[in-house]
Amino acid sequence: MISKLLFLVIFVFSLEAHQTGLSYIELMELPTHKINVTYKKPLSDKKGKDIRVRYPQSCEKTEEVPRKIINGFIIDRYTLWCGKEGLSSKRIWIDGLLSKDRGVLIRYEKEEVIIKSLLRARTPFIHISQKSSQLDFFMEYLELGFFHILNGYDHLLFVLSLLLLARRMKQLFFAITAFTLSHSITLGFGLFGLVNVGVAYIESMIALSILFLARELLSQSDSFTKKHIGVVAFIFGLLHGFGFSSALKSIGLPQDEIPLSLFAFNVGIELGQLLFIAFVGTLLFILKKYQPTLNLYLRKTTPYFIGMFSSYWLIDRVLGF
Repeated sequence: MISKLLFLVIFVFSLEAHQTGLSYIELMELPTHKINVTYKKPLSDKKGKDIRVRYPQSCEKTEEVPRKIINGFIIDRYTLWCGKEGLSSKRIWIDGLLSKDRGVLIRYEKEEVIIKSLLRARTPFIHISQKSSQLDFFMEYLELGFFHILNGYDHLLFVLSLLLLARRMKQLFFAITAFTLSHSITLGFGLFGLVNVGVAYIESMIALSILFLARELLSQSDSFTKKHIGVVAFIFGLLHGFGFSSALKSIGLPQDEIPLSLFAFNVGIELGQLLFIAFVGTLLFILKKYQPTLNLYLRKTTPYFIGMFSSYWLIDRVLGF
């Protein structure tokens, strides 16, 4: 009974795999002191409550454009008037953020001044006169990458499959290294537009890669995958890298910060991945040593759960073409 309940809980959380939930706000202050605001919210979050952007009391909306849906985002555009001094030395804050939310990426620009920050539940405000340092920006994107991988259940199931397929520690090391190298390559290729593949197709292929590994886990034969898991991990890692790049590319990041955000985001992904591997690897070791019967049972049943989740994602994403 408990195992069924646990399965249902995991299933509900897994249906929304690979959603960033990151919103984006751009404020462009013109020489006339008018401020053009663009608010982008992921279409996948359309059922969630809108965040509330709080401006100084001196600010008021003067123009508002009807809401549109473009490239998977709900777009709101309007103009603010905050007096002749604009937003200089003033604070903007966000209401409605929860600790589990990915946050709001905010960018303010006035002539040569550009200020950027990732607002989260614990730091939901930005002071316009306080320009974020490169280190602050690096840490924000590192955190974004870290939580992106830990909330990307499809990617985690792929890594879990590699852990279960590996027969020796050396084989696991090569598989994880190959996966890291390959998805880092295509993360850069996808973000810089060197290779363009539709996100829907990539997400479907990612689900298919997990389903393939689930089938390999159930196979009793000494297949190519089990002999050369590093090669397979490298090939499928190329697909996962394009999936990671869509998390950055789709929100329209400022061009002058792409190299830094790419590096920090990738470091965050690797740290999250290593944390997951360390946790699951330790758990598997403990079960194998102290609970061999339970360990054997989990190794036999886990591939079915992996196959079930990946099959659902594959069908759901293909129907979304």
